[in-house]
Amino acid sequence: MRRWKSRVAALTTGFTTGLLLVFICSFLAGHLALKRPLKLQSAHPQQLPVPSACADEFASPEDLLSALKSQDVSARRDVYRRLFLHPGMAISYYDYERDRDYPERADFARLQYVRLDNSPDAEALITFVRFEYPVAVILKKSVCGWRVIAGLSAWLRFEDYPYRNWIELPEMIEPGVHELLIRDSTGDATRYVRKVRILKLVGDSLEQVAEFEEEAITPLDNYHGADWSDVKYHRSTRYDFFQESTEQAARIRLETASDVVKYSAAAPAYTYWSETDGAWHVSPGHWRSRPAKQIKSLDTCVEQLVWDKQRKRFVEEQ
Repeated sequence: MRRWKSRVAALTTGFTTGLLLVFICSFLAGHLALKRPLKLQSAHPQQLPVPSACADEFASPEDLLSALKSQDVSARRDVYRRLFLHPGMAISYYDYERDRDYPERADFARLQYVRLDNSPDAEALITFVRFEYPVAVILKKSVCGWRVIAGLSAWLRFEDYPYRNWIELPEMIEPGVHELLIRDSTGDATRYVRKVRILKLVGDSLEQVAEFEEEAITPLDNYHGADWSDVKYHRSTRYDFFQESTEQAARIRLETASDVVKYSAAAPAYTYWSETDGAWHVSPGHWRSRPAKQIKSLDTCVEQLVWDKQRKRFVEEQ
């Protein structure tokens, strides 16, 4: 009897041990099976998808210029959406519904390749007029194509359409690198002020490095003559740029002259050709273009703005 009980105990122990070993082996095999695909995936990583930012880039500046001037409404609608809804575009107003229904063709569109920073590749500058406002778009070459890095639009208003000289590209600090000179004017029926803003490309954004008044026309204080509306206080500034040399830093020389003038006659009209509708137009000139005679010369002052390498801008000479 005792022998039979010993055999039953031995059989139970062996069965339990074998069953436990089976469970342990199954667990280890399953664990290793789960680990194996992860090792294979890390050894052979999948190719990452193309960044979505590339979808907003252009194949070439010429393609962008062609779309701005295209006869195809859908092409213009698409290019305006990609340009003026861009997060980096500095605009104060965008008529999305008008551009969705019928986007107007760009007028006076022009493409230039210029170096705006110290990188070896030139940037692309496209200027045009839309809705009677000047626009400038700057593109930089990247891996995907050409991407828009900055834009200037409606907030830069100039009175003399079609804005022949609202933007210039001087080399102010060092040879071969251009800055952007922007003319920005405001006014009404009695006064007019035009400023010059100097913008420099820093990284992927435009930074204003200088600003000065180029012309100002205001009513004459304490004058009550019958011709008071024609007599104005006039101030104009001539400027010269001097690049950096071994003797001195880059600088801007400003010479401002003030006088009293009297306007006469009517503003002359000017004729221009519009590419938008393919027709000649006649428009009255701004009132400041009226003939003017100097009544009294007041004063002249000279000021220097010097390039400060630490602050990366032009400051008044001390």
